[in-house]
Amino acid sequence: MKKFELYSSSFISYGKEKSASMIVHADSYAEVIQELESNAGWYTCDNAAFKVAYIEEVVE
Repeated sequence: MKKFELYSSSFISYGKEKSASMIVHADSYAEVIQELESNAGWYTCDNAAFKVAYIEEVVE
């Protein structure tokens, strides 16, 4: 499995620019995108929910 980091759009919190991010495991970009499309572009889990703006493969 590969690792992908999902990022939200930037937002301002306490005067600083931030974005939410989460690492997910999948076999391909297509699998990640298919899961997001089935959720209207939202990533959701037990402790996070955000609209994904950018996906990047994590290379170790």
